Order: sequence, then C-alpha cells, then structure tokens
Amino acid sequence: MQQDPEPTGSPGPQQDPTLPHSPSMPPPESLSEGHQSSHSDSPTEQATEEEFQFLRCQGCRAEAKCPKLLPCLHTLCSGCLEESGVQCPVCQAPWPSGAGTQALDNVFFESLQRRLSVYQQIAREQAFCTRCKEPANYWCFECEQLICHKCFEAHQWFLKHEARPLAELRSQSIREFLDGTRKSNNIFCSNPNHRTPMLTSIYCRGCSKPLCCSCALLDRDHSELKCDISTEIQQRQDELDTMTQDLQEQDRAFAAAQAQMRSAITQLGRVRADTEEFIRERVREVVAHVLELERELLEGVGARYQRDYEEIAGQLGRLDAVLQRIRMGSVLVQRMKLYASDQEVLDMHDFLRKALHQLRQEEPQSPRATVHTNSFDAFRMRLQDLLSCITQGTDAALSRRASPEAASAPRDTCSTDPRSASW
Repeated sequence: MQQDPEPTGSPGPQQDPTLPHSPSMPPPESLSEGHQSSHSDSPTEQATEEEFQFLRCQGCRAEAKCPKLLPCLHTLCSGCLEESGVQCPVCQAPWPSGAGTQALDNVFFESLQRRLSVYQQIAREQAFCTRCKEPANYWCFECEQLICHKCFEAHQWFLKHEARPLAELRSQSIREFLDGTRKSNNIFCSNPNHRTPMLTSIYCRGCSKPLCCSCALLDRDHSELKCDISTEIQQRQDELDTMTQDLQEQDRAFAAAQAQMRSAITQLGRVRADTEEFIRERVREVVAHVLELERELLEGVGARYQRDYEEIAGQLGRLDAVLQRIRMGSVLVQRMKLYASDQEVLDMHDFLRKALHQLRQEEPQSPRATVHTNSFDAFRMRLQDLLSCITQGTDAALSRRASPEAASAPRDTCSTDPRSASW
C-alpha cells in the first residue's frame, strides 16, 4: 500500500470527490452543558469556562444562540434581541434608527464558540468523525473537520491538507488550539460566480472586498487600490486599537464625572441624615401635639432630597451607560485581537468602527451636582420658630432667618399647625 502523503498546504479548498460534502465545523455546544461527567470539572476546565464567560448573552447570561452585536457594543442572543424592544436591556441605550445601525451578526463570538466546542470534544475524547461518525483521530485545520483513520487516508490522498493527530492536540492548551485555528482561517474571493471558493491574498480598497488573482486582474477600475490582504487586516486592527486608545481619555473623563456624581449623592445623603437627626432631637423636646409637625417636616426633607437626588441620578445614569459602552468596546476589540479570524475582522470592522466613532463623539456633561445645604435650612428655621413660640412665647426667632428661601415664605410663626408651613 502506498504511504499516506505528508500533510501540506493546499492551493485551494478542494473537496474530496469520493466523499460527501459536510459542514466545515461541528455545531457549537454549551461551555457548561452538553456533557455529563462522573467527576467534577478539572481546575483547567473551570478556568476555561470562566475566561470565556464573555461569550454568553449579556442579557440572560445563557449560551448565546445566533449572537447579535448591538450598536452599544453589547451582545445578545436571538431570544433577548426579540424581547428587548427599542433599547438595549443591559445599558438601556436606545437603538438608533436607520438601516445601517441594525444589530450585526457577531461572527467572532459564533466562530469562537464553534472552535471551543471542537477543543472540548477533543480534550474529553468525545470527538467523532464529521463524515462517518466513527471516533475521530485527526483534525484538519483547513477543512475544519474531525476525521477518523479511514477517512483520513482518502482526505490526504485528494487534498493534502494540514491535519494533526488529536493526541497531539490534547497536549496543547486551549489558547494554542484557538491560535492555530484562527491563523488557519482562510479568506476567499468575494466573487459569487466562482464554481469553487478561491483562496486569495489580495484586497481591493475600491470594492472593499477580497479578490482572487483573476478577479483582481479583471478589475481595471481599481488597479491602484489593490493591496495585500494581511496589510489591510493589520491596518484595520491598528485603526481599532488606536480608537480604543483614544477612548481611554474619555474613559478617564467619564470616570471622573461619575466619581463626582457619586460623591455628590453621598454628600446629599449626609445632609439629609444630619437634617433628620437635628429635626428628631428638637421634636423630642416638644409636647405630643408637635409629633404631627415632625412627620410633615420629615416628608419635606425627603421631598427635597428626592428632587435633588433625581436631578443628579439622571446625569449619573447617562454617564454609567456611556462609560459601560466605552469599556465594552475596548474589551471587545482586545478579545478580537486575541481570538478573531481575519475574516471576522473584515466582517465586523465597519460596524465596530462606526460604533467606536460614535462613542468618541460623546462628551461627559459638566457636573452640576453641587449640593446646596442651605436649602434644608427652611425646615430647621420652621421648627426653631415653633419651639420658641411654645417654650418662650416669643417670635424672636424671626431674626434668625437668613435663608432667602425661608425669608420669602410668609407664615404665622407661632402656629402649631404644620400645614401653615410653605415648603
């Protein structure tokens, strides 16, 4: 019998004529489901599952089926996308109108899920031949198929692809396996008229598409716009890297504004607490019928606090949402840089570039969260006036009213009816 030829590169993704066509890669299975083991997952498997939690739907946290990337850079499964209405369920960012701003198929997440599924099957020795369903012994990086000994002989005879034994792949880390599958992800000519897919290393910037040599020669209109596709991909990755680096300044600006807002809310809470304590201490000194006034005073303080809180919280909500989108964009680009294939970078670049560009246009609002502590003085003065009238029978407390708001509110100083107070 003739010896099997050594796995080598192929000029094109030819199909074995003696074997039926099958999908290029097995469908993905859940990172935490799809297998029942008699023992607990190893620490390595647990660490792997934790590292790739970002592949889960960011709405329901379940395994993302048909993941979609939204303009706010959150990824949802198809179910959450249908239920989300007109805004993101994670950050509540409204979806911009227009055909160019719809959700994008997250081909990066989908591809990474498939490759993780294959690695898990190989590592657990649960891999089966894509063609005949017998236990698999090899993995073809170009066809992205699991192959048994029998099918491997025919596969290598006709295709001579790079296929490696599963025993060898089991000794690799998951990062090494993913890096190998990422680099072997070929790019084909975008011309749909080819009878079989044609590998290419040419990119036309005029057409914004990869072209094979023949199509590139026939495209005379863009002869000066052709370049090596690896150069184009690197340029696009560099552009996204630069945009995320530029966003770091916005990240710091939004984080500073966020910190000021949170500090303002804390200060507002302290003022509220101090005012309530003062009110309670003074109210305990008066007779029983003043307890009704205590209740109304506390409601007034609460209403003032709620009004100021809502004003600050509204600004804080927008800052939180934009800051979350900025950080999500940075994380997504870095993960694409680690795990995305060249085709995925090409497919997602324009969408990501537009989303990141929109983020660069965002500006943090000028903090207007100064807490006016004297706005609570009206409640203090109202109580003091009442106490003076009760204990001393005098209206001398009028001279202590320094607050413009308190001074402009006419009322009977010695009345024990709390409804006479103007808040």
